[in-house]
Amino acid sequence: MTDERKSSGDVIIEEKGADRDDIVVTEIPNDESRQKSGFDELASSVKEVAQKTGEALNKATESIGKAIESALAARDHVVMVRVNEDSLKSLDALVQSGIFKSRSEAAAFLISEGVKAQAALFERISQRIAEIERLRSELKGIVDSTANS
Repeated sequence: MTDERKSSGDVIIEEKGADRDDIVVTEIPNDESRQKSGFDELASSVKEVAQKTGEALNKATESIGKAIESALAARDHVVMVRVNEDSLKSLDALVQSGIFKSRSEAAAFLISEGVKAQAALFERISQRIAEIERLRSELKGIVDSTANS
C-alpha cells in the first residue's frame, strides 16, 4: 500500500490485494483549509499584476488601433517628403512589425499624431495667420482707395 499526498493536500491510497493483480486507487480530498505560504502570496500577487498588465496592454492596443484608424481614414492628399536615415529606419520598423502596410501609412500616422501633439502651437499659428490675412486685406483697401483717388 502506497500513501502519497498531492500538492493540494489530497491523499491518494493505492492498494494491491494479495489475491488480485488489480490496483485499487482511493483519493481522499483534503477538507482542511491550507495555510497560505509566502510563496503562495507572492504567486497570487504576481498573477494579479500580470492580469492588470494584460488589461492595460489591451486598452493601449485598442487606443493605438483607434489612433491608427483615425490617422488613415481620410488620406486624400499626396505629400512627397525626403527623410533622414533614422526616420527611414523608424518608418521601415513600423512596416516590418506589421503595424502599417507601407511607409506612406506609417508617415501619415506619425504626421497626424505630431499635429495632434502640437495642437496648441498650431492654434497660435492659425491666430497669427488670421491676423496676417486681416492686415493684408486692410493694406489692399488702402492701396485701392489711393489708386481710385
